[in-house]
Amino acid sequence: MKITKVIGYQVLDSRGKPTVAASISLEDGSSHTARVPSGASTGIHEAFELRDNRDEIANRFYSGQSVNLAVRNINSIVAPALVGKTIDLVSIDEALIRLDPSENHQNLGANATLATSLAGAIASAHVNKTSLVRYFQPTGKLLIPMPMVNILSGGAHANRTLDIQDILIVPTGATSFTQAISWVVAVREMAAKLGNQAGKITHLVADEGGLGIPFRSIESACEFVMKTIETVGLKVGTEVSLALDIASTQFFNGSSYNLLNAGSNFSSSEFVEYNLKLVKNFPIISIEDPFAEDDWDAWNSFCAVAPQELQILGDDLLTTNSTRLQKAINENSANAILIKANQNGLVTSTHSVLKQAQTAGFNTVVSARSGETEDSWLADLATGWRAGQIKVGSTHGAERNAKWNRLLELEASENCEFATFK
Repeated sequence: MKITKVIGYQVLDSRGKPTVAASISLEDGSSHTARVPSGASTGIHEAFELRDNRDEIANRFYSGQSVNLAVRNINSIVAPALVGKTIDLVSIDEALIRLDPSENHQNLGANATLATSLAGAIASAHVNKTSLVRYFQPTGKLLIPMPMVNILSGGAHANRTLDIQDILIVPTGATSFTQAISWVVAVREMAAKLGNQAGKITHLVADEGGLGIPFRSIESACEFVMKTIETVGLKVGTEVSLALDIASTQFFNGSSYNLLNAGSNFSSSEFVEYNLKLVKNFPIISIEDPFAEDDWDAWNSFCAVAPQELQILGDDLLTTNSTRLQKAINENSANAILIKANQNGLVTSTHSVLKQAQTAGFNTVVSARSGETEDSWLADLATGWRAGQIKVGSTHGAERNAKWNRLLELEASENCEFATFK
C-alpha cells in the first residue's frame, strides 16, 4: 500500500513545551499519527533535537523552544521523498538516513525523524492488519514488562527538592502487571498522605508525576519510601524494592560531585564509595546514572566492586547509542541500558541497540521522557521488543497512565506473561 501524504506539525507535550507530530496517510484513506517526547535531563551524546532557538517569534512565545524548523523539514524534505512509496518501516528509516546521513540527525532533527519513523511503524502495523505490539512480535506469548515507577522526584524534574533525580519502586514480588500497578498506586498515594502528615510539601507534582517532597539527604528519602511501602502492608525488599535515578551529570562539575541539599562534595572515587554504601544499606536493586556521562573510570570502578545482583543502568552514559553501548560492554561499565527512542531518532536503530544490549546480557529498560504525550506506543515497543522492564514515571498524569493503561489492556486481551526482575 502506498503513502499518499506525510505532514508534520507542532503539538504540546505534558509540560506545555512544543514537540513534533507526524501523520502518514495511505491510499486506503487511513491516517496514522505519532507524537514524540522530549527530555529535561538530557545527555550531550543524545540525538539532536531541533528547535527554533534563533527565531524571534519563537523566542517571544515559546522561549525559543518551538519546533517549526523540524516540522518544516518533514513537510518540505521528508514528505516529497516518501509520498508515492510503499509503506514499510525499514524503507522509511532507510530513506530518512539517506536524507540526513549525519550521526545524530543534526540536519533534519531527531524529533522530525523519530515522529516520521514512529508514524511509519504504526502505519506498517495497520497494513499488516495487526497492532503495533504484534507487528514486532507476531506470535507467541507477549512479555509484559516489569514497571519501575517514580515515588519521589527531585533534580531537573522537581526543582531540586532532592539532590538526585528520582527514588523509584519496583514491585518485584508481583505476579501480574495488574497486581504490580495496584501496589504502585497504593505506595504512591500513601507517600502523599504520609508526607502531608509530616508537614512536608506534597502539592508539587514533578514532571513525571512523582512527589516533589524535599529531603536533605538521599538516605532520609529512601527511609521515607521504605516506611511508605511497609505502611501499605507490603514487604520491603521482597515484594517491593527501591531503585535510584541519580542523574549524576546534573551535579558533576568536571572534578567533583556536589550534593547541594546534603552539603556534601565527593571526588569520583569518593562517590564510588558513597554509592556502594547506599546499595549496601538500602534494598536498592537498580541504580541509574550513578556517575556522570563521561566519567568512564568511575563507572568501571563501581561495576568491578558492586554487588553482582545490582542493576547498573546507563542512561546519559549510553544514550541509546550503539557505539557507546559497545564501549560499555567492552569495559564492563554497566549491565543495563535505558532505551529512549528520542535519544536515537529512528525506530529501527533504537530496536537494534536494544537487541545489541540483550545479546551482550544487558537488562533493557524502555523509558519515557519527562515531556511526554498522550500516545501509548511506548508500551507496545517495550512489550513487542521483549524489553523486560519499562520506566514511564509515576501514576499521575494522563500521559503516564496512557502507557500503564495500554499494558493493562494487553494483559487483559492478549496471551501474555509478566516479566520477572533479573
